[in-house]
Amino acid sequence: MHHNLIKHLKTVSLALTTGFVLPATTLAADPAGTLQSSNHYLPVQSEGYRFTSTPYGETATILSVAKTVRHHGAKQTISSRGLHIPDKSENRVIQRYNLTFPAACGGQTFSYYEGKGFSALGYHTQGKIVFDLLNGGSPYSAPRLWGPYDQVINDPAPMHVVFSRGQDSGFGLIKASFMAGEVAEMPQHKVSGYGSAYSESVYTASSCDALNTMDTIMVQK
Repeated sequence: MHHNLIKHLKTVSLALTTGFVLPATTLAADPAGTLQSSNHYLPVQSEGYRFTSTPYGETATILSVAKTVRHHGAKQTISSRGLHIPDKSENRVIQRYNLTFPAACGGQTFSYYEGKGFSALGYHTQGKIVFDLLNGGSPYSAPRLWGPYDQVINDPAPMHVVFSRGQDSGFGLIKASFMAGEVAEMPQHKVSGYGSAYSESVYTASSCDALNTMDTIMVQK
């Protein structure tokens, strides 16, 4: 039974990363819709995915910025120490691409993170990095904040395991609860503050006409 469960979860995760549409699902929350205990559930659904708040950002613009950073950023090999990411044992060393957009596009610095089975976009703000896991680690991972493994680097918050009730989540064969990932538990003012800053910066960068001339991009070394 355990082997079949793991096999089915891998299939679901593969479907997400390869672009297949997962069935719309419903995750349970406590009556207040908040995270209260060690057995957390993701309370908010959007576009078929689960978040711990009203999602921040637009999927298309986030992926557009991530593609630009991945293609034009300066590549570094870094340690994943201190990061909460999927398959940590297999991702002790990951790749990061750093890119500062031109002043005409807001001058923001973004990083694109890439490892075995996951990718993420990071937004730099006042010495911190808002880390948005784009895919990997969970069928509920997706662009936009705040979902599984989303976090703020250099502003640590408790990370709690979240579960999906398989029988209620549209996965058919899975009747027991299973781990859907880890989520950061932050005060509401940080959730909204970081979320709004990320959303606005991604939108500004993605809608900038200066990006049509890629020679104007300044790479962050």
